[in-house]
Amino acid sequence: MIDDLFIPFYSATYSRKYLTDQYEANKVSQAKTKSYQVCSSFMYHLQHGQLYFNQGTHSPIEIKPVLLFYGAVQLLKACILTRDPNYPENSQVLAHGVTTRKRKKATYRFLEDEVKIQKNGLFSHFLDKMFHMKHLEGEKYQMVTLLQHIADMHPLFKRLTKNSLSYKAKLQNNTVLMSQEILDGYHMTVNRFEQFLETNTTAKDSKNVKVQEEKNNIKILFSKLPPRWTSQPWLYDITGDMYLLKNREQVHSYQLPELASHFLLLYNLSMICRYEAEWWGI
Repeated sequence: MIDDLFIPFYSATYSRKYLTDQYEANKVSQAKTKSYQVCSSFMYHLQHGQLYFNQGTHSPIEIKPVLLFYGAVQLLKACILTRDPNYPENSQVLAHGVTTRKRKKATYRFLEDEVKIQKNGLFSHFLDKMFHMKHLEGEKYQMVTLLQHIADMHPLFKRLTKNSLSYKAKLQNNTVLMSQEILDGYHMTVNRFEQFLETNTTAKDSKNVKVQEEKNNIKILFSKLPPRWTSQPWLYDITGDMYLLKNREQVHSYQLPELASHFLLLYNLSMICRYEAEWWGI
């Protein structure tokens, strides 16, 4: 599937046109000239990212996270180039922009491990350019929190803990149906739940929301459904189904897009398998 997505970008003509369109849409000056200057770098980042992912798919589990992480790094750099033709302007944005504990303790538990966001680096620059998110310096994220914000992990959590993490929604065009159970779980009225969604929705075009109460369900009407790449507080699984976490405090306190969660998880896993081989092998 990922190979098919990259096929059009094998063409320099297509890539230049794509970059020009992106720059013009984002009001970048001299869009056409800069697309010519950036095109080769953009294409190579995509090709290298694809190569890392393909090799990672067929590699032993002991080294898989390293290849997948560096594949993600290459693709994030390609994404940045669609918004910022001057990337990298300095050496500060070349660092990963994330740190983790240097040495694991004897009582180490992966789910309790955490990563910390630095002021400068690829991660912060990516969030700024692609999602207009700033001021994340010093923020810490536990692995369990990152995993819980990936809907495709919820069945595994349910199997391990015997508890469901989320409420599942039924999607009908721009309308979402959910059990009234969520109102009881969140201790909210319909009006309060509507305000909660408006406040915590990151996608600006999806903030206009109306919630209606029916016999056994609530109906949530969006002017525009939240896009998958910036859907908080909604989570999408790989099939397109939507979810809300049962823990409303987690919904309120977590605003990272899912792609960022994957990046942080891969970063920590790659660090463990490179520098903490005894933990990775257990």
